Amino acid sequence: MSALANVIPLKSYQKNRLVPPSDPESPEPVALYSLIVLALVLHAPVTYDGICGQCGLDWPCPQMRLAYRLREGF
Repeated sequence: MSALANVIPLKSYQKNRLVPPSDPESPEPVALYSLIVLALVLHAPVTYDGICGQCGLDWPCPQMRLAYRLREGF
């Protein structure tokens, strides 16, 4: 009395690999510092009378003041 059991097919095993992100994001302080540097470069006075080259306001413009305060916070 030896009856053979039905064979159960096994599913092919694939290891669950994490897909690396296509564009790795910078840590927040690094990204913030690079934005501060960009603001300091773009919001510079263009003329001698102190007009911001980016926004056209009197220099130092509000964006420049904010970037400087954030930079000093580091």
